[in-house]
Parts: sequence; C-alpha cells; structure tokens
Amino acid sequence: MELFVTNETSELESVILGIGIDRGKPRGINPMMRKHLSNNTFPTEDNICAEIKTFEDVLKQNGVMVHRPSNLPAIEQIFTRDIGFVIDDCFFISNMKHSTRSAEQEGIKHILDDIHLSNQIEIPGEIIVEGGDVILWNEYVFIGIGDRTTENAIGFIQNIFPNKTVVGFDIIVDQDSADNNILHLDCTFQPIGTDEAIIYHDGFKNHPEAIMDLFPKEKLIEVTLNEKNQMFPNIFSISPTKIAIEKGFTRLKDELLGRGYEVFEVDYSETSKLGGLLRCSTLPLKRKSKAV
Repeated sequence: MELFVTNETSELESVILGIGIDRGKPRGINPMMRKHLSNNTFPTEDNICAEIKTFEDVLKQNGVMVHRPSNLPAIEQIFTRDIGFVIDDCFFISNMKHSTRSAEQEGIKHILDDIHLSNQIEIPGEIIVEGGDVILWNEYVFIGIGDRTTENAIGFIQNIFPNKTVVGFDIIVDQDSADNNILHLDCTFQPIGTDEAIIYHDGFKNHPEAIMDLFPKEKLIEVTLNEKNQMFPNIFSISPTKIAIEKGFTRLKDELLGRGYEVFEVDYSETSKLGGLLRCSTLPLKRKSKAV
C-alpha cells in the first residue's frame, strides 16, 4: 500500500474510517464522556453507526478509498485518528495514553500488513503521542502537548524528518471541565484550503506564534468557547476546496461557503458526545500532492 500525507487538505485518496459496533462498556475517559454518562445522554450504538455510515457515503461519493478496522469485541473503534498517523510515507504506530485504547490497534493489523515494514515506525515506549495531536502543514509538523501527548514527541519526530519544522504547542488540560479541556490539538486548530485555518485561541496555554505567522488574522476563522465545545475545528478536508462538517455548524457553514468552499454536511451530533468528531474518526493514508 502506498502512503503519502504531507498536509491536512490535499485531495484525499485513501483513509481508515472508524466503526461503531460492539463498543463494550461505556468509558468515561474524557470530560465530555463523563458529562453524558452522568446526564444519561450517552449515545447508542445504532445512532453512532448510522452517523458513521453517512460520513462513509460522503467520502465514497468523492472517490475516496475507505478502509475499515476489523471488529474487536467490546472495544471502542470509532476514533482511528489517534491510534496511528502518516507523515510523508511513514506510518507511525501511536503509543496511547490509555491502555484500553491501545487495544484498538489490533483492528487495523490487516491494513498494516499491506504496508511495507520499512514504512512502519514504532514509537519508543517512553514517548506518548496520539494522532489527534499531530497536524501536518507541508514542511511543518504541529504537535499538541497536553494530556495525550508528551513533549518528547517533538524531538523524536524532528529527528526522523530533519528537513521539516516540528513545533510543539502546550494545550489547555482540565480533566474536571469540558469547557476548559482540549483533548487534542485538532480540537482547537485545523488548517483548511491552501492558506486558511480554524482556531480557538484560548485552547493554547501560550500564544501560538508559529501558527499566527503562517495564518494571519484575515485567513483565520476564529471560534468561540461554545463553538469549540461543539468541536468546530474538528472538521475534515476531502480536498483543498471540499470540507465535511457537522450539519449543526450553521455559522461555520456560512463562513466556509463565503470563502468559496464546497461543504458536505454530516450528522455527527451523537458521536460528538464521545469527545470526537469527523477528523477524529479518520486516519488518512494517502493524499495527493501539496495543497499549496
């Protein structure tokens, strides 16, 4: 299998999309999950599977090859983004913060078997990094440092790609408050198109200078706390001009249409209760050449 991912927006050719069946006992491993468990509003398997199927249809309608994990009994397998990630032609097998999530990697073994071993990189055990904290922008690799990724991931990635600029950002972590918690970098920042981005500024502990240098204010869609909580930044680019968003994001839809994007609306309102959205449930394997 050929791998190639160097940014977040080039035309998508192949992707691993999560599955929602046979999820086992509900787990409260982030503030959003705990909130819906306590409120008795935790999503059902049927609703999640229906939402993922809608997303799969959108991807296939746009010519994307969609791979799926093999079902593992009683294992959550929706958010494939975190269990691995591709940079250029290398597939990184993530080290997960929660051991219960590491079990998900067995579900993509049949896909990894089609990837040459020389293109697979196992991350040392002392380095914790999840794919939701890794955002690619051509010669830049942005890494979120928070609850799910440790600072030593920066140097590890930089050593493998000496010609890239690897930049870490400390993101806000508060395990007692969904309002104040940024689960992964892609919950507070996401590039779109060829030179724009969606950002929630208060998700960073410090001013994200490297991001602001690349994306000046007029190129940013800035979101509010409420919009961050709905996960506005966690959209998914099918190409530089095509973006899949949650169908309830009416303000974001209008903003994107006004900037010339084609928008595909997907109902992910139930899946979002688990703390992830469209980007979280995808693991891109191959995109075309650079978006810029």
